[in-house]
Amino acid sequence: MYKFPSFASGKRPDVSIVLPYVFLLFCCFLSSKTVFAQSDTAINGIVVEENGKPVAFASVALQDAEGKGIKGTLTDSLGRFSFPALQHGKYRIKISNMGYITHQTDMIQLTVEHRIVVLGKLKLMEDAQSLGSVNVSVQKKVIEQGIDKMTINVENSILAEGNTALELLQRAPGVKVDDEGKISLKGRAGVNVMINGKLTYLSPAELSVMLKGTNSASVSKIEIMANPSAKYDAAGNAGIINIVMKKSQMKGMNGSVSVNGGAGRKARYGSGFSLNYKNGGLNVFGSYNYAYRGETEYLDFSRRFYNDGVVEGNYDRISNQHTETNEPLNTNNFRVGMDVDIDPKNTIGFLVNGNVGKYLHDSKTGNILRNQAGVIQSEMATTNYDQQSWSNITYNLNYLHKFKKEVRTLSADLDFAGNSFTSNLNLDTYTAANASTPAQTSNRKGYVPAKTNVYVAKADYTDELGKAIKIEGGLKSSFITSDNNLVYQNLADNVWVYDPASSNHFKYEEQIHAGYLNLNKEFKTFTIQLGLRGEYTHTLGNQVTTGSVLKRDYFQLFPNLALNKNAGENNQFQLAYSRRIQRPDYGDLNPFRVFRDPLLYYEGNPYLTPELTQNIVLSHVFKGKYTTALNYSRTTDVITWVTGQIDNLNTTYERPQNLKSLVNYGLSFTGQTNYFSWWTATNFANVYNNVYRGGEESGTFKNSQVSFTVNTQNSFKLGNGYSAELNAYFNSKSVYGISTERSYHSVSAAFQKNLLKDKASLKLLVNDIFQSSQYKQFTRYQNIDMNSHVNVDGRRVMLSFSYRFGNPFSIKERRSSNDDIQNRIKGGS
Repeated sequence: MYKFPSFASGKRPDVSIVLPYVFLLFCCFLSSKTVFAQSDTAINGIVVEENGKPVAFASVALQDAEGKGIKGTLTDSLGRFSFPALQHGKYRIKISNMGYITHQTDMIQLTVEHRIVVLGKLKLMEDAQSLGSVNVSVQKKVIEQGIDKMTINVENSILAEGNTALELLQRAPGVKVDDEGKISLKGRAGVNVMINGKLTYLSPAELSVMLKGTNSASVSKIEIMANPSAKYDAAGNAGIINIVMKKSQMKGMNGSVSVNGGAGRKARYGSGFSLNYKNGGLNVFGSYNYAYRGETEYLDFSRRFYNDGVVEGNYDRISNQHTETNEPLNTNNFRVGMDVDIDPKNTIGFLVNGNVGKYLHDSKTGNILRNQAGVIQSEMATTNYDQQSWSNITYNLNYLHKFKKEVRTLSADLDFAGNSFTSNLNLDTYTAANASTPAQTSNRKGYVPAKTNVYVAKADYTDELGKAIKIEGGLKSSFITSDNNLVYQNLADNVWVYDPASSNHFKYEEQIHAGYLNLNKEFKTFTIQLGLRGEYTHTLGNQVTTGSVLKRDYFQLFPNLALNKNAGENNQFQLAYSRRIQRPDYGDLNPFRVFRDPLLYYEGNPYLTPELTQNIVLSHVFKGKYTTALNYSRTTDVITWVTGQIDNLNTTYERPQNLKSLVNYGLSFTGQTNYFSWWTATNFANVYNNVYRGGEESGTFKNSQVSFTVNTQNSFKLGNGYSAELNAYFNSKSVYGISTERSYHSVSAAFQKNLLKDKASLKLLVNDIFQSSQYKQFTRYQNIDMNSHVNVDGRRVMLSFSYRFGNPFSIKERRSSNDDIQNRIKGGS
């Protein structure tokens, strides 16, 4: 239970503990002030599309009678805007948004008699030009940067073809994916990945497999939110990455088919189709994508062992290990759903999402142990044959009710996700004879059936208090059950014998019950949003094999603040604060061991505690194109995978531990530039410092490093239906826990030709042209002296063809900061 701190002892209070409560008092004070605040004058309005749907986050500028900009703002998620506390006089409103024709109102006059002007609904027309009977809409940029999030429009990117969702994230600005699939954002681990605004509730290993099995052909866009509001789950210390799947909103019958093929070290190919029928208040949609990904990786590990257990002086033994893998993956993604507008006020939807696949890890490892003089002490050859399969099926029922009052809405969701994962492992090792021991063979097999069920219920409500305060609140409950029964057997005298030391049956239950409240108020010169989220967590970990049970119950408050100030049309500032949590998942808590070979394994830690982060971001947007952000965060009890070593057994292992703290601070810049009419680019740069400090379990240490990352995404219109893209990124040397990662980079290019009156396209992709995306890491701590190099299968060439058929006139997709609701309302999962 989270307790209020006591200062009776006279000790100086910890700022990280006190700050949330000071913030809460500040929230209460401002909230009480805003409830009674009234504006003498105001201009209010709602920006909508031609079909009446709100346009979220459109730029709205207030101008004087001569057209000179006075100040600006953005519409909210319901398309609303307001300019309060204005002087009497004449004004105009100018509204602009990507893909729409700029709209300017007639002259508006504020007088003593007309102090508040309500413009009603202002319609934005799509920016399109008619070419015969074909309607050509302005295409979104590949990357769009807002003050609160970055959006990567995957379906508009040529470079996305033939990739997996995990590979798409590797090229996202500020995102880093390591060789094991762990994701970090601006140098910070603990990213929460959502699919269509919903948590996956998978362990990092299962999430990595699922993202590898998700074809880019089924992804619409990726949203990156470093400082999400209280509406979102508090989980995810570094922020949230939301992967939005494709869904057509076109009238009539529409669809597309696609096929792709190519190779890296092994072949890759895939195909898929989508269908959509929309007529009046009925929308039925579905899609299916199949992908095969062949892959070969090379892994090298060198480990030095010391007799006295301290890394200094000359080592006693050195182990050199080389692994070559064959990792074919087959994946099937499908989606089917229906939305029904019962009447203008009520909408109901149903959706089924599926991801089913098989993965084979077939590797051969050679391990040679030498003494200091270079004489071979032992030589091992290991074959690891691991057949994996998984099935992730999610069912969603959603409902939306619009009240008579236009801004008042109520939405509700029910979700069930059944996730199953199975691993059949065979580990065979041959040890060559030496002077003291004869040759010997060891055989081990493991069976890992894992099943996770997730039940979620959620309701959200939006309203407005008077004309001044926007309010939204909601409740959410999630129930998770997980059952992992790992059984290892060893071959002895041609008989398989149960291995009780390595086997483990682990059951895990988790309940999270949450509620939140957001208040948004516009003042004369700035806008403030106050949010508070409370989450009660109950977890129960049961090691059936040993009879050990670990139960935890705690309640946490997560305040959130965002101050926005518009300084004229060209400058917008935001100061944001949030408190977030990262809970250990059942994969981290499960103490079972997974062997790569007999001398290298991974295991969980049932005694992990949640990590807590306080995050502050100051950002500035200039002309809607250039975003600069300063960030500072401090995480306590940071969960980090730490390497350990058993010297007398020549064995190395990794397990998650709670380190004392991680401090991260940095500066980032994102610039969206039109160099020429045919060349546009989004450039990103981030400089940050990570400072890790160890605690009791890992030992006292400090590991810090100033790092930087740069990313450039370029799009070229070459004329006559030809276009091209070029992406490059560089990640410098960085630290993670007790380890240090070396720098790496990548350059990719793609070309496209539109065919058949722009209904078809042919794309050619070359990924990681110079095969330079290599993961190298070293660890020097206590008795650990280890180097690793993972040579991934990054360079590949892909050719794809896609064809679109049906009605070419589309209903423009609604964009909002709250796609969690929007995707669910319209069949998101």
